[in-house]
Amino acid sequence: MKKFSILTTFVTFLALILGNLVVATDSGDACGTSWPLCNGQVIPDITDYHVIIEYSHRLMVPLLIVLTGINALGALYKHKKRKSVLILSLMSLGVLVFQSIIGGLNVLLGTPPGFTTLDVTFSQMLLVVLVLLTYSLHDKKVELSRSSWESVAMSYRAFLIGFTVYVAQVILGAFFKHSRASNVMLDIPAMEYLVTSESIANMLYSLHWVATVVILVAAVWFVIYASRFNYHVLLSWLYLISLLLNAVVGFVIVVTGNVVEASSVHMLLSTVTMAIGASILGGYWFKLQKRTA
Repeated sequence: MKKFSILTTFVTFLALILGNLVVATDSGDACGTSWPLCNGQVIPDITDYHVIIEYSHRLMVPLLIVLTGINALGALYKHKKRKSVLILSLMSLGVLVFQSIIGGLNVLLGTPPGFTTLDVTFSQMLLVVLVLLTYSLHDKKVELSRSSWESVAMSYRAFLIGFTVYVAQVILGAFFKHSRASNVMLDIPAMEYLVTSESIANMLYSLHWVATVVILVAAVWFVIYASRFNYHVLLSWLYLISLLLNAVVGFVIVVTGNVVEASSVHMLLSTVTMAIGASILGGYWFKLQKRTA
């Protein structure tokens, strides 16, 4: 079941990448408001790359629904006595339902400004839940001495604070983009606006960078402790590096005026960072344990 859960998580990751590409390339309206078909057709016009991107994402969604359903039911059947598996399996189904409804409404409503933030939020939540569910299926544990456990637990608390702020930052960043606040700040014309005030746009941008400082400090703290106690060393470094790359690409977006390439890379990095962060949490919650004797 663990291998199937990994497959489901990987497919979810790919679906998120496609979804991010849809947003980054402004392809959300390429298939019109007919859903799940594309412009009312099963095989639409594929000469437009916007149509290819949007319809590929739509075709990925049914596969994701089937895999997530089988994954959750299979995990419940084989590990029904584990409370964590029960909770995470039900959460994966619940989040998937909400994400599908929001994705459908987003299309049917014609992608109103700001609404895509909900789509991004539930998509990222689904990825985190599936990563945690995969780790909850692990049987092998790593035991730590009492002193090591206390230090490790303290470093994980610092990481959890930073990762929580990161999740909030991703949601804030999505709102900054989809509300068109980024267009207001960068003086880029848009068809519709949810945020029209330049002061509010600048405030959202400032909060985004304040959050970046908090996240990086917590990540550096975690790398130091992970290296010292030799646990999650690779993941801790990958997490820090992905955060730094996120910050660099975010700066490039501002300098270049939010070009499609930079925005696409930024969203890709955000999804990768979310998966790495969830893996760190999953490893701590479900693989590490304090030595009893």
